[in-house]
Amino acid sequence: MERKACIICHGELDSTHYAGYDICTECFDLMEDLMSEYFLKTIMHKGTGVGGLYSKYLTDSIGYVTDYKRIREKSERHLRMVKERLDAAIADEGKSGPRQRYLERMLSVLEWLRDNPTFYNYYFKEYYSCPTCGASIFEHFDKQMVGDWLIVTCSKCDTVIKKYFLPRQV
Repeated sequence: MERKACIICHGELDSTHYAGYDICTECFDLMEDLMSEYFLKTIMHKGTGVGGLYSKYLTDSIGYVTDYKRIREKSERHLRMVKERLDAAIADEGKSGPRQRYLERMLSVLEWLRDNPTFYNYYFKEYYSCPTCGASIFEHFDKQMVGDWLIVTCSKCDTVIKKYFLPRQV
């Protein structure tokens, strides 16, 4: 029986981490690094002035739909910034070695994300609102470090929304 291949690196698929997406463990780990950085930047971005008030009005009035769009609104900028950091790191690193392979695989994951923007909505569908009280995570969250883990919780009811091992910055 032929084994499935990872949709990002095309290597052998060792397990499935995201339903409907055949992504290997190595690409999954890198995806988690990228998505955690993006998630944290997205929820911590606070608008100011009239724009911020309007954003709050939309979030409060439209709820889920606004949060759904908000997840994707800065994704292209995030991809561009990470790609610039990766390109610089690859140029500085040389031709071979484990760090070079890591950077090249991270670049593959980043390019796949760029070509599959709907993955953002799939990935974050559980995080738009608190599963316990329904509060928007964009408006009501706390974060704390516990050892090497960053814990994001709902500020209204203390439910854990997401736990991240410290995101690796490239």
